[in-house]
Amino acid sequence: MAGSTKRILVVGAGAREHALADGIRQDPGRPAVLASPGNPGMEGDIHVHPSFPENPAEAAVWIDSLSPDLVVIGPEKPLAAGLSDALRQKGRRVLGPSAQAAQIESSKLFAKERMREAGIPTADFFVTRDPGSVRDAVRSFGYPSVLKADGLAQGKGVFVLQTPEDLEEALGKVFHRRSLGDQTTFFVERGLSGPEVSFIVLTDGTRFLPFPEARDYKRIGDGNRGPNTGGMGAVTPLSDWTEKDQEDACHLIERILWGMRRHGTPFQGFLYAGLMKTAEGLKILEFNARFGDPEAQVLLPSAGESLLSLLEAAVGGSLPEKVPFSRSPRVAVVLAAQGYPEKPVSGHVLSGLGKAREQEGTRLYMAGVGEQDGQIVSSGGRVLTVAGEGKTMREARERAYRTISMIGLEGGQFRTDIGAEEMTG
Repeated sequence: MAGSTKRILVVGAGAREHALADGIRQDPGRPAVLASPGNPGMEGDIHVHPSFPENPAEAAVWIDSLSPDLVVIGPEKPLAAGLSDALRQKGRRVLGPSAQAAQIESSKLFAKERMREAGIPTADFFVTRDPGSVRDAVRSFGYPSVLKADGLAQGKGVFVLQTPEDLEEALGKVFHRRSLGDQTTFFVERGLSGPEVSFIVLTDGTRFLPFPEARDYKRIGDGNRGPNTGGMGAVTPLSDWTEKDQEDACHLIERILWGMRRHGTPFQGFLYAGLMKTAEGLKILEFNARFGDPEAQVLLPSAGESLLSLLEAAVGGSLPEKVPFSRSPRVAVVLAAQGYPEKPVSGHVLSGLGKAREQEGTRLYMAGVGEQDGQIVSSGGRVLTVAGEGKTMREARERAYRTISMIGLEGGQFRTDIGAEEMTG
């Protein structure tokens, strides 16, 4: 838009959306960056509009009133609900898949069918709907097995079953205590073994650009102990990732994009592939219809000033063949509220944010925060992410932990071992 400032709206309220908005803000054209609903910790150079309707049709009307030149949808829930479709009907340019394409995340069965049609290696599975059928499936596969919710579960719908005790605990959570709400369909998968990798690409439906590989840390405690969370940290790049791995991962992405086009549900936006490096090669654990969180906090800065131009190219169907993403070591550490992930405590004041924001080589991305009496307070489970960057993994890690230690939060918790196994200098 010659002679005027572009208006870019990021939909969402978490650290992933803060990272998206911050990355877009680096564009040389200095666009006006808006976030809705956003959170108070984003305010400053990002214009926060908190009044965001959940209904897709109402949200589309609200967004249309803001006159954005581009809408970037961060979370999976509005994508699955059809927000991108509603916006396109209004003639708005949107980065994000249609509701049908977003089923790659919102329906495990849809994803498994697309993978089978495209010849993509993944774990064997049974569909289950009651405790008895779950036990039968686990008996067939043996241990380890994995119990997964079919629909969206905000990163908390996966239970790794190593023992009969794990099985009974998971059954109690999902069928008796209803920790996942009204979820009625589950999958039991044969357990796979090997290191997990997050492989995320930006795609226009045909071409795609892979971000550097990353790894997230799902368990709440050091040493990968305790319950699964939405993610307690992330690291990039990975010392165990090879050129062959990169080639194989790109081939899997090519296959699934082909399968989605063939099915009549082409995928445009950020596509997340959760991979496992098994003895037989790479296998897909899951696909997500959006950027990972906290992977976004370490990977989006790798685009430098070019993030917005790449997003626009994906929307316009004109992605370049190759982009030199930075592979600088980055480590992200999540500060979570007391009681997370079971019963997070809200309303505690965050102190030390000013000093933390001034630290060299780190960025703060706010998530579960609100404002009370002029102060930033916790309002959700994952409160914020500190991402450190350095010439070496050791330097990136030291920066992240030095900065997060400056932030005070009553009962706050974070893992102390994020990236420890990746330090090579």
